[in-house]
Amino acid sequence: MIRRIFSLLLIISGLAIIMMASAFYILNTKDPLIGFEQYRLTPDPPDNPDHLTATFIGTSTLLFSDGSNAIMIDGFFTRPDIKSLLWGSIQSDLPLIKSSLARLKVDKLESIMVVHSHHDHAMDAPEVAKLTNAVVFGSESTANIARGKGLPEAKIEVVDNNRTLQFGQFNVTMIKSKHSPVPSVMAKVTGIGENIVQPLPAQPRLTDFKEGGSYVVHIAHPLGNILVQASSGYVDDLLTPYQADVIFLGIAGLSKQSNEFKQTYFNETIDAVGAKIVVPIHWDNFMLPINKALLPPHPLVDNISETLASLSSHTQKNGDQQVMIMQAWESVELY
Repeated sequence: MIRRIFSLLLIISGLAIIMMASAFYILNTKDPLIGFEQYRLTPDPPDNPDHLTATFIGTSTLLFSDGSNAIMIDGFFTRPDIKSLLWGSIQSDLPLIKSSLARLKVDKLESIMVVHSHHDHAMDAPEVAKLTNAVVFGSESTANIARGKGLPEAKIEVVDNNRTLQFGQFNVTMIKSKHSPVPSVMAKVTGIGENIVQPLPAQPRLTDFKEGGSYVVHIAHPLGNILVQASSGYVDDLLTPYQADVIFLGIAGLSKQSNEFKQTYFNETIDAVGAKIVVPIHWDNFMLPINKALLPPHPLVDNISETLASLSSHTQKNGDQQVMIMQAWESVELY
């Protein structure tokens, strides 16, 4: 009997190792985007400082500047690998953040708007704020991440729904919305619908970064309007009061949703604000380093090529909408 139990335990342990190894392989496989080039945006570097420019740094980190003022969405640079996420604490890579800001030629930001409090959005924001004298805006959960990182209270601001903030000629409204739907097991692990109720511990783990509520960010400027929809979730009719020529559209996880969900998502975001240019974001494997070209996750994790095909089909029906993908560190003159 003991020998049978021992054999069973060995089998179970072996299966667990195989499953973990398979997961590790899938999550780290670098799979190219099929049909990627048809969506590629290859802009020349902006040469007019009076124009409104956008720079994409991966996931949903974006830098907007009009030559006088600069604001950032999320500010995520560290991108911990799968081993750190699963088995250790995750810490901001300060030298990497400093070199990234130097590459962007950024030493001052008016604000950092954090769309929600998962690590791939919020973990670096306090360190970026310290280096750029910015204020971090977001939920109470984001505030607790910043407090745990030692950011002064004067540089932390919790934002209520539909609050508009002014930074030079940028008028930024943070609109409470929904995170993208995920399976119940994953929702539990990632704390969907849960809050961070006290300052983040000194050695945080992945599960400490709970969602804390999600925002859509509307940016109004005399030169033109922009919408940043980082999470592929929606609330019916939430965005109809807003207009934006350009939408930075989160597409993570859409390949796991039904066709009906995807079409409703496109209707409630792109069509609701009347966007003509759609720039997909949050399509990359954020466990790979930021110093190389962005790559999508393995298709078994998230089939980005399939999602891009659905998005392209939707925009082609409307005729006057264009899908364009930016690589990391690329800048484009929006207006």
